[in-house]
Amino acid sequence: MCMTILAGRRASATGEVLVGHNEDAPGRFIMQTHLVGKKRRKSGTTITFEPDLAKPELSETRTSLFWSEAWAYSDEPSVSAFCDLYVNGHGVVICSNNCADSREDAPSLTDGGIGYGLRRLVAERAHTAREALNIACSLVEKYGYASSGRSYSFADKDEIFVMQIVHGRHYAIARVPDDEVAVIPNHYTIHEPDKKARGYKELVNYAESRGWFRPEEGAFDFAKVYQSDETWGLDKNTYRHVKAFEILLDMDLSELHNTSWQGLPFSIKPAKKVSISTMKAILRSHDKDSHFSKPLTICNTETLESTIIQVRHNPDRIILRRALGMPSYSPYVVWYNGITECPEGYEDVDGEKSLEQHFCLKPDAMDWRNNAWFRAREINAVCELLKSEEKICEAVRDFEEREEYALSELDPQIELSLRHNPHVARAMMDGALTKWTEEAGSLTRGLRSSLGVITGEPLNYASEGGTFGVRLHSGTEGLDVSGCICGPSYTEYSAWSQCSGVNGDCIEFSGGEWLKEAVPCFTDLYMLLTYKDGRKRAGCVKVQVRR
Repeated sequence: MCMTILAGRRASATGEVLVGHNEDAPGRFIMQTHLVGKKRRKSGTTITFEPDLAKPELSETRTSLFWSEAWAYSDEPSVSAFCDLYVNGHGVVICSNNCADSREDAPSLTDGGIGYGLRRLVAERAHTAREALNIACSLVEKYGYASSGRSYSFADKDEIFVMQIVHGRHYAIARVPDDEVAVIPNHYTIHEPDKKARGYKELVNYAESRGWFRPEEGAFDFAKVYQSDETWGLDKNTYRHVKAFEILLDMDLSELHNTSWQGLPFSIKPAKKVSISTMKAILRSHDKDSHFSKPLTICNTETLESTIIQVRHNPDRIILRRALGMPSYSPYVVWYNGITECPEGYEDVDGEKSLEQHFCLKPDAMDWRNNAWFRAREINAVCELLKSEEKICEAVRDFEEREEYALSELDPQIELSLRHNPHVARAMMDGALTKWTEEAGSLTRGLRSSLGVITGEPLNYASEGGTFGVRLHSGTEGLDVSGCICGPSYTEYSAWSQCSGVNGDCIEFSGGEWLKEAVPCFTDLYMLLTYKDGRKRAGCVKVQVRR
């Protein structure tokens, strides 16, 4: 589950290309931020991404990279391969959306094909969005694509291209018109691919050869022809697609929410210019009652991170507004692409080492740690339990207003300094980011205190079918045992462990479907504690999970 909003520069209120992206994934993930420097290599150097896929050759030069990386542990090495976003030193933005499943059941692959490596190699090499597209096409043509179906977005200061790939060697290409906005949930959205683009003839001819498309029946519609019947028009995708259009068009399209209507265009002209606030409204959109609602909304409990990228002529001045976890409960913090160091609490392992272990993470890599992302996720979980969004939103809105005002004063100074003394400009960027991330951290701590989060210590580890105890630091007096549950933030409450009893200051939990898929690591769990007088409080405990 991911969501991407792509606004052409003439559709944007800033006059710049805008890219909005929510990174979603079910289960236990950890987000990392890396600043990867430029690098020169020997000619012919190859790299292994997923261990069972092709080993492509690296370019002799690598540009610098801003890299938002998702960690995940799985018995399947490639499970975390597709959650990463890049902005490179040339000002090219790369993000993607799962569009599985495609109809393809007989893919042509060489050496297992290419998967995660596609985005990484594009990010390292591309000088423009158009070049990024051509690199991606060449890689798919050479190796074949290893995943069932995916949409890649490549953006720079001038234009945006969308490449939607089918398992194997076929793909469709569309350019987002400068005065329009494209919306991409988790299904194919290109209906009329660019007929002059690479791969178009092969795409149509292959569909004819498989009997999926007959010219006499009408025009070629890539999405309709190549999306599998099982994943065509899923509510979770159509709902989010329509919701984004409602905001962009300022129209009530509620009659479309509960249908599988497939007349949704690839891109539209918005009712008014798309601002940063518009992007935030879309990426924060959710059901008023729950982020667990079905079908899943744009912002939901699987949202790992939200990013809005303002693509500018000078790559160093590209602005990324980043919200950790669910943006409904988290502030967007301003990052410049030209920063030289990551703030404390955003990177646990440097980018070079992280790439080496990306596909071979051990379970203990998923241990809870006291960093910015986990602290934000705790507030997300507690707010969801207590339905405290209104209170949180006011504090977040105040933070963002102060930050945007400071940015409006700082940005012209940075622009001027970049022309005359880039080192000074980058120092200004680093200083501003340090200040803003520290203020965001203070906001998180203040919200935690105001929400009255109860803490506890585990008395034993948690395992499938077993009982684990938690000693509550606030005691257990007045608890209503029947209304107390415990589990991970990303899992529906019906799958959490139920309270099985109270013994002194200890509350015991047992069972829970979440344990069947839990990663065996030191994990953060959340408690909904209900009292006999009707009060509800939220708690947090870190527990070792064992299989």
